[in-house]
Amino acid sequence: MIEGPARTAPPEAAASEGRRLCAVLVDGVTGLLAGLAIGVAASRSPGWPTPWVAGLGGALAVSLVNHVLVTWATQRSLGKLAAGLRVVRGADGGRPQLPALARRWIYGLGWMLFAVPLHVASDSDIRQQDACGLRIVRRTSGGRV
Repeated sequence: MIEGPARTAPPEAAASEGRRLCAVLVDGVTGLLAGLAIGVAASRSPGWPTPWVAGLGGALAVSLVNHVLVTWATQRSLGKLAAGLRVVRGADGGRPQLPALARRWIYGLGWMLFAVPLHVASDSDIRQQDACGLRIVRRTSGGRV
């Protein structure tokens, strides 16, 4: 039996900067609103930690759930769903694994806390790239993009 060349999936369309920015904004606002709601609830409940601590912890917890657990289950965070994007493994386009998603979340926090302010302050045009062996691509379903 003669075997031909291995079939590979066609490369998926990379996410545009506009779509990425939309996803980041939706995810960021989701985390901030959750943190604000938890902080307000903490300020009205005796025995809770200070509202700032509760709000920050709540925002981080919602971000973790959204970027790691929801993305692990669906290949999309809430922001990526709104922007028509999904997360895939860079090597083969398969579903992302939990450890890589957790590393990507930590990398993203560091990027937002340190790299973004430096780039804004220096008026740099550098863009965030895919990290931890994962890629953000446009969602495709039934030929639609």
